[in-house]
Amino acid sequence: MLVEDGSEGLEHDSDAAAPADDVPPLAPAPRNPRQVRARRRRRRRQLGTLLFVLVAAGVFAAAYFAVAGGDDDAADDRATASSGVTTTVVPPFLANYKATTGLNVRQAPGTTAPVVGVVEQGRDVTAVCVVQGEVVTTANGANPQWLKIAGGWPVGYVSAAYVTAGADLTAGKIPACPAA
Repeated sequence: MLVEDGSEGLEHDSDAAAPADDVPPLAPAPRNPRQVRARRRRRRRQLGTLLFVLVAAGVFAAAYFAVAGGDDDAADDRATASSGVTTTVVPPFLANYKATTGLNVRQAPGTTAPVVGVVEQGRDVTAVCVVQGEVVTTANGANPQWLKIAGGWPVGYVSAAYVTAGADLTAGKIPACPAA
């Protein structure tokens, strides 16, 4: 065979190796639908695994910082650079007493104040403090003292005449409520 430059050359097969600049790049072989689906599944699986790893790392990091606390150097400095003064906080007074009858828990220490809850007879009421209020007259006499209570009902006031506070009330063991 005669080549254009006048020299004689051998006939080349189309599959034979040729210089790289003479051969155009080969296109990928066409894939059948089964191969395309398999490749998509593989990519989705890889993406799902990557997403799972990222979410798991985020959850573990959040749990770590929640338990260990952040590395807040400013808070540490404030805690260690205290003035050396110790303050003591007196815990609030709390004592349980029995209700001698069904009681209306009122918003203020008086029988005309709105009712915010009810305590059944025999139930324990947790007294926080005592305040002078409307006088309540019972068979045992008149009593102007009202207990501020807390517990399984809204915070409010009940007449001390219907609670078994007894000696704690007369001895002044129950503190006076702060002025509102």
